[in-house]
Amino acid sequence: MASFRSGFASIVGRPNVGKSTLLNRLVGERLAAVSKKPQTTRGTIRGILTTPEGQAVFLDTPGFHDPRDPLGRWMIGEIHKSLADADLLCWMVFPELPGEEERSFVETVKKVSAPVFLLINQVDQVEKPKLLPVIDAYQKLHPFKEIIPISALKGDHVPLLIRKTFEVLPEHPAYFPEEILTDQNERTIVSEMIREKIFRFTGEEIPYSSAVEIEEFIERSDKLVAIKAAIVVEKDSQKAILVGKRGEKIKQIGQEARREIEHFLGKKVFLELWVKAVKGWKRDPETMRRLGFG
Repeated sequence: MASFRSGFASIVGRPNVGKSTLLNRLVGERLAAVSKKPQTTRGTIRGILTTPEGQAVFLDTPGFHDPRDPLGRWMIGEIHKSLADADLLCWMVFPELPGEEERSFVETVKKVSAPVFLLINQVDQVEKPKLLPVIDAYQKLHPFKEIIPISALKGDHVPLLIRKTFEVLPEHPAYFPEEILTDQNERTIVSEMIREKIFRFTGEEIPYSSAVEIEEFIERSDKLVAIKAAIVVEKDSQKAILVGKRGEKIKQIGQEARREIEHFLGKKVFLELWVKAVKGWKRDPETMRRLGFG
Protein backbone atom coordinates (compact mmCIF):
# COMPACT_ATOMS: atom_id res chain seq x y z
CA MET A 1 0.00 0.00 0.00
CA ALA A 2 1.34 3.45 -0.94
CA SER A 3 2.30 5.65 2.01
CA PHE A 4 0.06 8.57 2.98
CA ARG A 5 1.72 11.96 2.54
CA SER A 6 0.79 15.23 4.17
CA GLY A 7 2.30 18.69 4.39
CA PHE A 8 2.18 22.41 3.72
CA ALA A 9 2.73 23.97 0.30
CA SER A 10 3.23 27.75 0.13
CA ILE A 11 2.14 29.55 -3.04
CA VAL A 12 4.16 32.73 -3.54
CA GLY A 13 4.66 35.25 -6.32
CA ARG A 14 4.00 38.74 -7.53
CA PRO A 15 0.62 40.45 -7.05
CA ASN A 16 -1.96 39.40 -9.64
CA VAL A 17 -0.03 36.34 -10.81
CA GLY A 18 -2.98 34.07 -9.97
CA LYS A 19 -2.19 32.61 -6.54
CA SER A 20 -5.73 32.96 -5.19
CA THR A 21 -7.24 31.63 -8.41
CA LEU A 22 -4.99 28.57 -8.10
CA LEU A 23 -5.92 27.98 -4.45
CA ASN A 24 -9.62 28.11 -5.29
CA ARG A 25 -9.06 25.75 -8.22
CA LEU A 26 -7.12 23.25 -6.08
CA VAL A 27 -9.77 22.94 -3.37
CA GLY A 28 -12.81 23.43 -5.60
CA GLU A 29 -14.23 26.24 -3.47
CA ARG A 30 -13.99 30.04 -3.56
CA LEU A 31 -11.97 30.59 -0.37
CA ALA A 32 -9.70 33.45 -1.40
CA ALA A 33 -10.73 36.80 -2.83
CA VAL A 34 -9.86 37.15 -6.52
CA SER A 35 -9.48 40.45 -8.35
CA LYS A 36 -7.57 41.90 -11.28
CA LYS A 37 -6.31 44.58 -8.91
CA PRO A 38 -3.01 43.84 -7.13
CA GLN A 39 -2.65 43.03 -3.41
CA THR A 40 -6.12 41.52 -3.09
CA THR A 41 -4.76 38.91 -0.67
CA ARG A 42 -3.54 40.35 2.62
CA GLY A 43 -3.26 37.48 5.08
CA THR A 44 -2.42 33.86 4.44
CA ILE A 45 -5.41 31.78 3.32
CA ARG A 46 -5.13 28.00 3.78
CA GLY A 47 -6.92 25.58 1.49
CA ILE A 48 -6.88 21.85 2.24
CA LEU A 49 -6.91 19.18 -0.46
CA THR A 50 -7.38 15.60 0.75
CA THR A 51 -7.12 12.64 -1.62
CA PRO A 52 -6.41 8.91 -1.14
CA GLU A 53 -2.72 9.75 -1.69
CA GLY A 54 -2.48 12.35 1.05
CA GLN A 55 -3.39 15.79 2.31
CA ALA A 56 -1.88 19.00 0.94
CA VAL A 57 -2.42 22.25 2.84
CA PHE A 58 -1.92 25.04 0.29
CA LEU A 59 -1.12 28.52 1.58
CA ASP A 60 -2.16 31.49 -0.55
CA THR A 61 0.08 34.40 0.43
CA PRO A 62 0.12 38.15 -0.33
CA GLY A 63 2.05 39.24 -3.41
CA PHE A 64 5.64 40.28 -2.71
CA HIS A 65 6.08 44.07 -3.01
CA ASP A 66 7.89 47.02 -1.41
CA PRO A 67 5.85 47.81 1.73
CA ARG A 68 4.96 51.46 2.35
CA ASP A 69 3.18 51.22 5.68
CA PRO A 70 2.80 48.86 8.69
CA LEU A 71 0.06 46.92 6.90
CA GLY A 72 2.39 46.29 3.95
CA ARG A 73 5.18 45.18 6.27
CA TRP A 74 2.77 42.80 8.01
CA MET A 75 1.85 41.31 4.61
CA ILE A 76 5.53 40.73 3.76
CA GLY A 77 5.94 39.08 7.15
CA GLU A 78 3.11 36.68 6.25
CA ILE A 79 5.06 35.62 3.15
CA HIS A 80 8.22 34.89 5.11
CA LYS A 81 6.30 32.95 7.78
CA SER A 82 4.79 30.74 5.09
CA LEU A 83 8.26 30.06 3.66
CA ALA A 84 9.60 29.00 7.04
CA ASP A 85 6.83 26.44 7.56
CA ALA A 86 6.71 25.06 4.01
CA ASP A 87 7.26 21.43 3.02
CA LEU A 88 6.98 22.64 -0.59
CA LEU A 89 7.35 26.06 -2.17
CA CYS A 90 5.29 26.82 -5.30
CA TRP A 91 6.63 29.99 -6.95
CA MET A 92 4.14 31.33 -9.49
CA VAL A 93 5.36 33.56 -12.32
CA PHE A 94 3.96 35.11 -15.46
CA PRO A 95 4.77 33.46 -18.83
CA GLU A 96 7.51 35.96 -19.58
CA LEU A 97 11.24 36.32 -19.06
CA PRO A 98 12.23 36.98 -15.42
CA GLY A 99 12.49 40.65 -14.56
CA GLU A 100 14.28 42.49 -11.80
CA GLU A 101 11.74 41.47 -9.15
CA GLU A 102 12.04 37.77 -10.04
CA ARG A 103 15.84 37.91 -10.08
CA SER A 104 15.74 39.54 -6.66
CA PHE A 105 13.19 37.08 -5.21
CA VAL A 106 15.18 34.06 -6.39
CA GLU A 107 17.75 34.92 -3.71
CA THR A 108 15.00 34.30 -1.12
CA VAL A 109 14.04 31.08 -2.90
CA LYS A 110 17.62 29.82 -2.68
CA LYS A 111 17.47 30.01 1.13
CA VAL A 112 14.42 27.72 1.32
CA SER A 113 15.29 24.14 2.30
CA ALA A 114 12.03 22.68 0.96
CA PRO A 115 11.63 21.53 -2.67
CA VAL A 116 10.70 24.38 -5.03
CA PHE A 117 8.26 24.13 -7.94
CA LEU A 118 8.20 26.87 -10.55
CA LEU A 119 4.63 27.36 -11.80
CA ILE A 120 4.40 29.34 -15.03
CA ASN A 121 0.83 30.58 -15.02
CA GLN A 122 -1.48 31.82 -17.80
CA VAL A 123 0.02 29.46 -20.38
CA ASP A 124 -3.37 29.34 -22.08
CA GLN A 125 -2.66 32.90 -23.24
CA VAL A 126 0.69 32.28 -24.98
CA GLU A 127 1.92 30.09 -27.80
CA LYS A 128 4.00 27.10 -26.68
CA PRO A 129 7.16 28.09 -28.61
CA LYS A 130 7.26 31.37 -26.64
CA LEU A 131 7.42 29.40 -23.37
CA LEU A 132 10.71 27.69 -24.21
CA PRO A 133 12.97 30.74 -23.64
CA VAL A 134 11.05 31.51 -20.43
CA ILE A 135 11.66 28.00 -19.09
CA ASP A 136 15.32 28.18 -20.15
CA ALA A 137 15.84 31.54 -18.40
CA TYR A 138 14.37 30.28 -15.11
CA GLN A 139 16.35 27.03 -15.27
CA LYS A 140 19.50 29.16 -15.28
CA LEU A 141 18.36 31.01 -12.16
CA HIS A 142 17.67 28.03 -9.90
CA PRO A 143 17.62 24.19 -9.96
CA PHE A 144 13.85 23.83 -9.51
CA LYS A 145 12.49 20.46 -8.48
CA GLU A 146 9.77 20.86 -11.13
CA ILE A 147 8.85 23.48 -13.73
CA ILE A 148 5.14 23.18 -14.51
CA PRO A 149 3.30 25.42 -17.00
CA ILE A 150 -0.29 25.83 -15.78
CA SER A 151 -3.48 27.79 -16.22
CA ALA A 152 -4.96 28.40 -12.78
CA LEU A 153 -8.07 29.88 -14.41
CA LYS A 154 -8.81 27.01 -16.80
CA GLY A 155 -7.19 24.19 -14.84
CA ASP A 156 -4.56 23.23 -17.43
CA HIS A 157 -1.95 20.90 -15.87
CA VAL A 158 -3.33 21.46 -12.35
CA PRO A 159 -3.84 17.66 -11.96
CA LEU A 160 -0.13 17.26 -12.78
CA LEU A 161 0.73 19.82 -10.09
CA ILE A 162 -1.34 17.88 -7.56
CA ARG A 163 0.34 14.59 -8.48
CA LYS A 164 3.82 16.12 -8.24
CA THR A 165 2.91 17.75 -4.91
CA PHE A 166 2.08 14.41 -3.31
CA GLU A 167 5.32 12.94 -4.66
CA VAL A 168 7.43 15.40 -2.63
CA LEU A 169 5.38 15.90 0.56
CA PRO A 170 6.70 13.93 3.53
CA GLU A 171 5.10 10.76 4.83
CA HIS A 172 2.79 11.97 7.56
CA PRO A 173 -0.78 11.45 8.81
CA ALA A 174 -3.40 14.02 7.81
CA TYR A 175 -3.31 17.27 9.74
CA PHE A 176 -7.04 17.90 9.33
CA PRO A 177 -10.23 15.83 8.95
CA GLU A 178 -10.74 14.87 5.31
CA GLU A 179 -13.98 16.85 4.92
CA ILE A 180 -12.31 20.14 5.91
CA LEU A 181 -11.47 22.54 3.03
CA THR A 182 -9.90 25.26 5.15
CA ASP A 183 -8.97 25.97 8.74
CA GLN A 184 -10.16 29.56 8.35
CA ASN A 185 -13.32 30.25 10.32
CA GLU A 186 -16.55 31.24 8.59
CA ARG A 187 -16.18 34.88 9.65
CA THR A 188 -12.83 35.12 7.86
CA ILE A 189 -14.16 33.61 4.64
CA VAL A 190 -17.24 35.84 4.73
CA SER A 191 -15.10 38.96 5.21
CA GLU A 192 -13.00 37.88 2.20
CA MET A 193 -16.16 37.55 0.10
CA ILE A 194 -17.31 41.03 1.05
CA ARG A 195 -13.87 42.52 0.42
CA GLU A 196 -13.74 40.91 -3.03
CA LYS A 197 -16.92 42.77 -3.97
CA ILE A 198 -15.36 46.03 -2.79
CA PHE A 199 -12.47 45.36 -5.19
CA ARG A 200 -14.90 44.57 -7.99
CA PHE A 201 -17.24 47.52 -7.68
CA THR A 202 -15.01 50.42 -6.58
CA GLY A 203 -12.15 52.40 -8.10
CA GLU A 204 -8.42 52.29 -7.56
CA GLU A 205 -8.21 54.12 -4.23
CA ILE A 206 -10.91 52.38 -2.20
CA PRO A 207 -9.82 48.69 -2.12
CA TYR A 208 -6.38 49.36 -0.60
CA SER A 209 -7.77 51.68 2.04
CA SER A 210 -10.54 49.34 3.15
CA ALA A 211 -10.94 46.39 5.48
CA VAL A 212 -13.93 44.35 6.59
CA GLU A 213 -14.80 43.73 10.24
CA ILE A 214 -17.48 41.12 11.02
CA GLU A 215 -19.29 42.57 14.03
CA GLU A 216 -22.09 39.98 14.34
CA PHE A 217 -22.47 36.46 13.02
CA ILE A 218 -25.63 34.98 14.48
CA GLU A 219 -27.30 31.73 13.44
CA ARG A 220 -30.96 32.56 13.89
CA SER A 221 -31.95 29.03 12.85
CA ASP A 222 -30.56 26.12 10.88
CA LYS A 223 -31.70 27.95 7.73
CA LEU A 224 -30.86 31.61 8.48
CA VAL A 225 -27.70 33.50 9.44
CA ALA A 226 -27.66 37.20 10.33
CA ILE A 227 -24.38 38.97 9.61
CA LYS A 228 -23.46 42.56 10.40
CA ALA A 229 -20.20 43.84 8.92
CA ALA A 230 -18.40 47.17 8.98
CA ILE A 231 -16.33 48.30 6.01
CA VAL A 232 -13.47 50.37 7.41
CA VAL A 233 -11.87 53.09 5.28
CA GLU A 234 -9.38 55.87 6.01
CA LYS A 235 -11.24 58.99 4.87
CA ASP A 236 -14.76 60.44 4.90
CA SER A 237 -14.47 60.96 1.13
CA GLN A 238 -13.85 57.21 0.71
CA LYS A 239 -16.87 56.48 2.88
CA ALA A 240 -19.04 58.64 0.61
CA ILE A 241 -17.80 56.76 -2.48
CA LEU A 242 -18.50 53.36 -0.91
CA VAL A 243 -21.99 54.33 0.18
CA GLY A 244 -22.72 55.88 -3.21
CA LYS A 245 -25.57 58.06 -4.35
CA ARG A 246 -28.71 57.16 -2.38
CA GLY A 247 -26.79 54.17 -1.00
CA GLU A 248 -26.63 52.42 -4.38
CA LYS A 249 -22.97 51.33 -4.21
CA ILE A 250 -23.14 49.72 -0.77
CA LYS A 251 -26.40 48.04 -1.81
CA GLN A 252 -24.70 46.59 -4.91
CA ILE A 253 -21.79 45.28 -2.85
CA GLY A 254 -24.16 43.79 -0.28
CA GLN A 255 -26.40 42.05 -2.82
CA GLU A 256 -23.51 40.38 -4.65
CA ALA A 257 -21.74 39.41 -1.42
CA ARG A 258 -24.93 37.95 0.06
CA ARG A 259 -25.45 35.64 -2.93
CA GLU A 260 -21.94 34.24 -2.61
CA ILE A 261 -22.13 33.90 1.18
CA GLU A 262 -25.44 32.02 0.91
CA HIS A 263 -23.85 29.59 -1.55
CA PHE A 264 -20.86 29.10 0.78
CA LEU A 265 -22.91 28.63 3.98
CA GLY A 266 -25.80 26.76 2.36
CA LYS A 267 -28.25 28.99 4.22
CA LYS A 268 -30.28 32.14 3.77
CA VAL A 269 -28.32 35.20 4.87
CA PHE A 270 -29.47 38.54 6.22
CA LEU A 271 -26.47 40.80 5.53
CA GLU A 272 -26.18 44.30 6.96
CA LEU A 273 -23.25 46.44 5.79
CA TRP A 274 -22.20 49.85 7.03
CA VAL A 275 -19.16 52.03 6.39
CA LYS A 276 -17.02 53.85 8.93
CA ALA A 277 -13.95 56.04 8.47
CA VAL A 278 -11.00 55.41 10.79
CA LYS A 279 -8.23 57.84 9.90
CA GLY A 280 -4.86 56.16 9.34
CA TRP A 281 -6.01 52.68 10.41
CA LYS A 282 -3.27 51.00 8.32
CA ARG A 283 -0.68 52.70 10.52
CA ASP A 284 -2.32 52.06 13.89
CA PRO A 285 -1.16 48.77 15.49
CA GLU A 286 -4.22 48.43 17.76
CA THR A 287 -6.72 48.90 14.92
CA MET A 288 -4.72 46.58 12.67
CA ARG A 289 -4.81 43.84 15.32
CA ARG A 290 -8.57 44.26 15.77
CA LEU A 291 -9.02 43.84 12.03
CA GLY A 292 -6.88 40.71 11.99
CA PHE A 293 -3.57 42.14 10.81
CA GLY A 294 -1.30 41.45 13.73
